[in-house]
Amino acid sequence: MTDFNILSPSHIFFAILCIAIIIYLPRVFVDKTSSSKKILIFIIISLILVNQGMDLYREGYMQEWKLGLPLHLCDFSSASIIIYLLTQRREFFLFAFFAGISGAGMAILTPDVLYNFPHIDYVRHMIGHSMILLGVTYAMIIDNLRPELKDVHRVLFVLSILLFLMYPVNYLLGAPANYWYVIEKPPGLNVTGFMREAPFHMIDIYILAVIVCYSIYLPYFIKDKLSKNNL
Repeated sequence: MTDFNILSPSHIFFAILCIAIIIYLPRVFVDKTSSSKKILIFIIISLILVNQGMDLYREGYMQEWKLGLPLHLCDFSSASIIIYLLTQRREFFLFAFFAGISGAGMAILTPDVLYNFPHIDYVRHMIGHSMILLGVTYAMIIDNLRPELKDVHRVLFVLSILLFLMYPVNYLLGAPANYWYVIEKPPGLNVTGFMREAPFHMIDIYILAVIVCYSIYLPYFIKDKLSKNNL
């Protein structure tokens, strides 16, 4: 099995395929029946749960139970989008929108895996994180949801609280727990390679997270300004 290479043709193709599905698949269901939409929701939730289960088995059972707890940011995003799809509560969409696009989006572009496609670890990682974002685009395209500027502040506030909670969580669990990567940088080729060494890398990650969240909202901000000026 080939070691993972972020520039490998197989990863580039698979990442583009995942992004295309995330963007365009919900558009196919816009005019479909409610039963068809429920089937899509069922598939999204099922694939997220399968990925979570495989992750729990791979890290929590095969390696160390402290590594398999659903405490990473993408685990919170997974739970959030599932709750939204089941309840239609907007606040869970908002969390999945900002945390999912930034976290799962990065996970798709720079996956934390050892081997390239078609290794099962790679495939389940890419599909699982893609389903988070597919749930988000489902809410945006089919349910016509969108964030407001005040929502950026609110989600960042919640994320800040969760981030600070991860320090005592990791401390109480002990090594090798490293949830939200507050103890050490994530392995592999990713954006943290350009940041300071631990523990100062978290300051850089936090600043980047704030920039990314506001950047994600920027297209809506520009659209609202243009619409207001055209009135």
